[in-house]
Amino acid sequence: MLTELRIRDLAIIKDVKLTLAPGFNVLTGETGAGKSIIVGALGLLLGERASADLVRGGAPRARVEAVFDALDRPALLADLDMRGIDATDGTVILSREVMSGAGGRSRAWINGSPVTTGVLGDVARALVNLHGQHESQSLLVAGVQRDLLDAFGEALADAERVRSAYEAQEAIRQQVSGLESRRRVARRERDRSSQTRSRGRSGVGRRGTAPDECRGVAAPCCRRRGCARRPRRSTGETRPGAA
Repeated sequence: MLTELRIRDLAIIKDVKLTLAPGFNVLTGETGAGKSIIVGALGLLLGERASADLVRGGAPRARVEAVFDALDRPALLADLDMRGIDATDGTVILSREVMSGAGGRSRAWINGSPVTTGVLGDVARALVNLHGQHESQSLLVAGVQRDLLDAFGEALADAERVRSAYEAQEAIRQQVSGLESRRRVARRERDRSSQTRSRGRSGVGRRGTAPDECRGVAAPCCRRRGCARRPRRSTGETRPGAA
């Protein structure tokens, strides 16, 4: 549940803090009072595109911050914990800043931890749903569609068990893949070592040593270079046909 919304230097709003009560809350006002800016501020937290034009004139940056009570969203709190974001008390604070310069560059935080705009939008969409004319953002998300179907079929508990089993299976699959990869590397290293040893035992002997295929052969040597049986010319030998 959204409990508080803070907006600073956004469009015509200098600084406003909006506290919301449980149940149905209504914002009213004449045209130009800033009602649409409040909705636009929530849109920034949902990951909508930001630009420097959104920053109030003369201000260096605009900032939007929303405080949520998410104790009834255990799956979301578990997801935040996996991302390394502390939300043990069930409070989730989403923040985003838009700079007046540098092309409207923006930064985002969840409970004080810096995150990407994409991560901010993913978490915000689990907490906020904006409905406008011809628009319902969350209904376009496949995960939300599945959750609605599970809730309608009263199968949320079953869906959670399936999700846990799938995550456990994927963890085992990754372990098996890692072991198979290590086995392939070890097999290649073994084959490479075997080939090296085989080349070392080949018929090419070291100088002064007769290869295995030449030993005990009465016929003239095969003239293999380096073979001990290869005939050598004496220093004073005269070549045939020499004068």
